[in-house]
Amino acid sequence: MNSVKIRAAQTFQLGLNEKPGLPGALRPKGRRRGSSIAEFGPAFFFLFIFAVFPVLDIIGLGFGYVSSISLNDLQLRQAVKVPRSEAEDKNGAVKLLIPQKYVSSIAGGLASITQLPSTQVIYETGPGGIFVTVTTQVTVSPFLTIPFFTSVPGLGAPATYTVSSTRLLENPRFYAN
Repeated sequence: MNSVKIRAAQTFQLGLNEKPGLPGALRPKGRRRGSSIAEFGPAFFFLFIFAVFPVLDIIGLGFGYVSSISLNDLQLRQAVKVPRSEAEDKNGAVKLLIPQKYVSSIAGGLASITQLPSTQVIYETGPGGIFVTVTTQVTVSPFLTIPFFTSVPGLGAPATYTVSSTRLLENPRFYAN
């Protein structure tokens, strides 16, 4: 009888629940098999909703931002090469054709651009020449719409970026046209 009590005490100290030959009364109380599995489902849900999905949306927003910078750079490169009348034309290459091609390209599609970007072209004279400023406003939808964050831009609602760049006009004669 003493050997059973000593053996039961040693088993309890080692943290072993199941040892053949131990009566149920000598097993440690409070530890049930599978109790951590019941907590796994809700923890997994909260992990995905509040950690994984927002991180994917933030990565998508970063790609949308880089994409809008690239679009603005393409528009600015075209604006400094063409006459002023063509650059300011709402149906011209700078304001319409380049954004249409960009939105239908792979980069525009991956950036989830929801509508055609709006563009402003401004000419300014300054020391050293004439400068062209192109301002592009791009609206990007989130990669995954999270229902708990419906009013947060980028997580549940579309986010809008405004990118502006300035360059020296290559040919000053284009300013007069």
